[in-house]
Amino acid sequence: MNFRTSVCLLAVAVMGTGAAQAADVAPVATPFGITFQPLGGPQGYGPQRVDPAPRPYPEVVFSNEKGLSLYTSDEDTAGKSNCIGDCAITWLPATPLSSAKTVPGWTIIKREDGRKQWAHDGKPLYLHKDDKTGGDVLGFGADPDLDGKSGLRGHAGKALKATFPKGWRIHKLTTGGRSTLDLAAPFGFEVKEVTDAKGVVIVDVRSRVHEKVVYFYAGDISKDARACKAAFVECPDFTPVRAPELASAAIPDWTVVDRGDGIRQWAYKGQPLYTFEADRITGDVHGQGVDKRWQLGLVKSYFMPANVAYRDDSREGRLLTTAKGMTLYRRDLNAFNPASTQFAHNRPYRPRVGRLIRDVACHEVCARMWKPHLAPQNAQPSGYWGLAVLADGRKQWTYKDYALYTYVGDKVPGDNNGDLTYDITLRDDPNVENDAGYPALYKPGFNWGVAGF
Repeated sequence: MNFRTSVCLLAVAVMGTGAAQAADVAPVATPFGITFQPLGGPQGYGPQRVDPAPRPYPEVVFSNEKGLSLYTSDEDTAGKSNCIGDCAITWLPATPLSSAKTVPGWTIIKREDGRKQWAHDGKPLYLHKDDKTGGDVLGFGADPDLDGKSGLRGHAGKALKATFPKGWRIHKLTTGGRSTLDLAAPFGFEVKEVTDAKGVVIVDVRSRVHEKVVYFYAGDISKDARACKAAFVECPDFTPVRAPELASAAIPDWTVVDRGDGIRQWAYKGQPLYTFEADRITGDVHGQGVDKRWQLGLVKSYFMPANVAYRDDSREGRLLTTAKGMTLYRRDLNAFNPASTQFAHNRPYRPRVGRLIRDVACHEVCARMWKPHLAPQNAQPSGYWGLAVLADGRKQWTYKDYALYTYVGDKVPGDNNGDLTYDITLRDDPNVENDAGYPALYKPGFNWGVAGF
């Protein structure tokens, strides 16, 4: 049985498109072959649970092209690995793909045994021999099978707890939501991963209401008022980020600008900083693409495929689309809630769940309605973007380990007709379990939803 629900809305506005993407330029966070994985519960250790995964993920680690965690050793020196012999049996050098190219901060070093190895900020990177899948740490992770009594088991029955040998560390992108990037900033500013910004951004955290991303300004500071069309009902403006009267420029790359209007304003690398009035909750980036003079305060940007764009939807937020603007979707788990007799629609990305669902192929009716969003055959994973190989050898883009599709019922850019579509398996025989082939407690089927950031 297949059915879909619909919601009547007064308006759904398309506020931005992929055209705005090219304007925000910052060094890319990862080369091809280096990806991100969250740690702990956000991986989706309990696929039967309907708990939302936090956005952004609290703990994110760098991983290789297969999603395996990367580690560093205090015994290494800059650009040189001292893990040889027996050490290299447990700690495997993170070898780059044959086509890998370096980007700022990432280098490829040559080991004593002649093998190549990734290094980040001079630190050689390693894999652990016991890690099996994304989110594993020192071989500890969650087995996808539930035994129905004791819950989850670690690999080979190990407890879900890891103790690091002296001098070894997991290599993190973020911890507690904050970037591990070594960037000094004045009091009241932090460098954080902002999901909709597709990168690591300077954030003003001084407000008691909510945090605000900052924007860099490239223009005449005396002419920083927006020129809005008369037809606009609302014309939010960019507001200078004020510096305290006693603020000094003692931190590298940070200066204070005297605007001449009585306001002292913070600047980073010579670019005055602003916030946007329409960014009303933490994580908003509504100022992106509004005026080309203002760019998001990105410090590091995340990879995004050339044939993927985005648009802002008033109901769903920032959505992934094809380069032509057609909505992208992902398939997720149906979790039936007997208390409310409703299906819980799990929008958060839980990578381990996404990987398991990918293993349940989209056959017959599914394949007629949902078309994989294909990647070039020479595509490589990077950041939150990965690849699934279809039965015919073609490659399909995945985001946070969920495979992406378009829906044949969408006719023009902006259509979301496939959202909240359910694929449910119900048996005629009450003695036969309803099972769509998913290895979890709730087995009747899947739902389809728009793919956001």
